[in-house]
Amino acid sequence: MTHLMILVADDEAESADLLGLLLGLHLPQATVRVAHGGQAGLDLATRERPDAAILDLEMPGLDGEALAFALRAAYPDAAPLLIALSGNVVRLAQIRGNGAFDHHFGKPADLDGLVGLLKDLS
Repeated sequence: MTHLMILVADDEAESADLLGLLLGLHLPQATVRVAHGGQAGLDLATRERPDAAILDLEMPGLDGEALAFALRAAYPDAAPLLIALSGNVVRLAQIRGNGAFDHHFGKPADLDGLVGLLKDLS
């Protein structure tokens, strides 16, 4: 597996930290960076381009959808794999096909599905 940088952005700190920990255990060759909020995620991602970003949709300020579009704009030739994560299935359905995300997952996250997608990047 090549070295991957994965960004997890969620305003719920415990959820973000737990997902980051679990991804790190399943993908030991990867670097997992956790941001508690959309703006913190954008700040991290502009300092070091992630290979993948798992973004909570519903965050105050810069939400996951706006963050996904910001990352696409920041890296127009090589956008990270962008994965939406939300407990709001209605919102997930609303954003499908709008070009923000490559994949959509409900909460709680399907860890095996996420890990499988991320392993495919390497």
